[in-house]
Amino acid sequence: MKFVYPEFLWALLALLIPVIIHLFNFRRYKTLYFSSLKFLRFVDQQTRSTQKLKHLIVLILRLLALASIIIAFAQPYFPVENNGRSGGKPVIAIYIDNSFSMTAKGTEGELISEAREFARNIIRKAPVRTAFLINTNLLSGIEKRLLTQPEALEYLDKIEPGPMVRQLGDVVAWMKGTLDRENESGKALGSRQYLLLSDFQRNTTLINDIEKDDQGYYYPILFSAQEKSNLYIDSAWFSSPIRRIGTNNELNLRIVNESETDLTNVEVSFSLENIKRDIFIDVPAKDRSTTTINYTEKGKGEKKGKITVNDRQLFWDDDYYFSYAVDDHSDVLIINGEDASPSVEKVYLLESYYRVKSIPHTAFTLDEIKGKELVILNGITSVPDGMTEQLISFAEEGGSIALIPAKQIETAATNNLLRKAGMPGFGKTTNQGTRIRKIHYDDPFFFGMFDKRKEELNLQSVSKAFTIVPGGGSGCLDLITFQNGQPLLMRSNSSFNFYLFTISASPEFGTFTSESLYPSLLLRIGEMSQKKRPISLTLGSDALFPLYDKINADEPVHLKNGKIDFIPRMEKKGLTTFIVLNGLEAVENLRSGNYNIVGESEQSSLSLNYSRAESSTDCKSIEEISNDLTASGLGNVSASVIDRGQSVSKIDIDKPFEYWRLFIILALVFLVAEMLILKLWK
Repeated sequence: MKFVYPEFLWALLALLIPVIIHLFNFRRYKTLYFSSLKFLRFVDQQTRSTQKLKHLIVLILRLLALASIIIAFAQPYFPVENNGRSGGKPVIAIYIDNSFSMTAKGTEGELISEAREFARNIIRKAPVRTAFLINTNLLSGIEKRLLTQPEALEYLDKIEPGPMVRQLGDVVAWMKGTLDRENESGKALGSRQYLLLSDFQRNTTLINDIEKDDQGYYYPILFSAQEKSNLYIDSAWFSSPIRRIGTNNELNLRIVNESETDLTNVEVSFSLENIKRDIFIDVPAKDRSTTTINYTEKGKGEKKGKITVNDRQLFWDDDYYFSYAVDDHSDVLIINGEDASPSVEKVYLLESYYRVKSIPHTAFTLDEIKGKELVILNGITSVPDGMTEQLISFAEEGGSIALIPAKQIETAATNNLLRKAGMPGFGKTTNQGTRIRKIHYDDPFFFGMFDKRKEELNLQSVSKAFTIVPGGGSGCLDLITFQNGQPLLMRSNSSFNFYLFTISASPEFGTFTSESLYPSLLLRIGEMSQKKRPISLTLGSDALFPLYDKINADEPVHLKNGKIDFIPRMEKKGLTTFIVLNGLEAVENLRSGNYNIVGESEQSSLSLNYSRAESSTDCKSIEEISNDLTASGLGNVSASVIDRGQSVSKIDIDKPFEYWRLFIILALVFLVAEMLILKLWK
């Protein structure tokens, strides 16, 4: 046992005072007169031994009470070096949460600055022979090395906020596994102390898969921000996937208010090429609001934009970057079968935006679909297996497929294609209930297509249609429906972009293909078939960015933004090459912003945003953290909170379990026992 203030032990000399009092028993005597000395001798013989015992017990209780108070002031503790592992070099493992949420303002600056200073004080006060393991959210190979005191202090200065987020359970497992490997490699390690310095956000502090540990000592230190508030842009998306010159765009924004106060007239700045706007929005407390920005596309090419909201607490999530391309053409391939309708090609030739190529199905090869955005199967009776596989690969890489059946089809071969595309299959034809009853206007497919909605439809232009039978097509949506509940036109609702008509262009199926709605549907399918790329990616996520025009997978591609020039990892799937940005190297070298994709055959743009997982200000309490760690199997947990600045906080990790409170309780027990004896023992 050791003492924090051993100088207080000199006060134990005060124990001589009650001993002297009891030995000399300084009291005033009062003379009593008795008629007979015989009675006095009797009383003295009866009480002498009892009084001696009583006085002795009182003396002992007073000595114990006073000694307990003195020892409590000296603050006894058992040092960690004397517990658990012994004989090896003691280790202090320090985890500093360097995620963006730690940039919140504390009493003495940003929380991450307070955490660095706290760790620096711990390292300086540690014994000279102590080894240190310093970890951040990177958990990279360089953080596996045990450091000396000077090396640890130097590494602290290099810790900066970053976008990487780690679960607390993964961090603890990493630190413990690293020390176990060091111990097994021949480096004898003694006591282990783990410091976890974080704000412990609720949505990122997941404690799981921690191996039981009764030997190590764990110190979760909660750094609390002065103000629990944040205003940020959660996401942005377009109402319609169509990007064409002259079309109206609706860009939707979602703003989140994490504070306890309603915010009015929040300024949101929008910039895109030469378009700059400021809008104002009200966001309720602990809620979110959505607003829409409308603008018209006036030219082709790469478009890069930025949305900014003004916030006073956290700043890294105030900007949202996005980018997309506006093309001046779209390539369409029409594969004609036995019952092909010439009207399909005529419809697309009316629009200069489409570059159309028409071939017979017998001339189809893999080279024909390279560079195409839409493939239309026009009146094909049967789809061969080889064509099916190539079309599915084309769809997997972002291409779109539309199927207009022949008047007679080979159901098995055609349904094989539909099944692999996630669509239901064809059944028999029916002429019952084939009046058009409903157009599903709310589907994004019809966005901006009609000036007015007609809810009551009773069109008689279809005389018969193929029925749809359940199959692999659970992920599909009806766009136009007959009175019998069967669809006339449906689209996939999965990763594939597939459109299916249930009527042939043959006159046997009616006059629908000669009405104005039919070419409008074909043109909209062409518009919806633009190869889509995400308007932004989340840095560090598993999202892939497609390069549809890239031919040579070995050709280097650069991401450039100002001084940043990064060569990302590439991955080829089928005919499409993808940029992969989920690795640790990308997180370390890239920042949020709009990037140019530069290569010999590729000139495009890509937008990166930080994950909004760190934007929440909801943090766990120190009691929850301690209980969670204990419940996960960690035996020695001592949690603390720093909410008034690290410089005024005194946390000694070499004495995790202090016993001064126990001695205060013992002193009270001894004093109560003394009072009871004096009062009740007559």
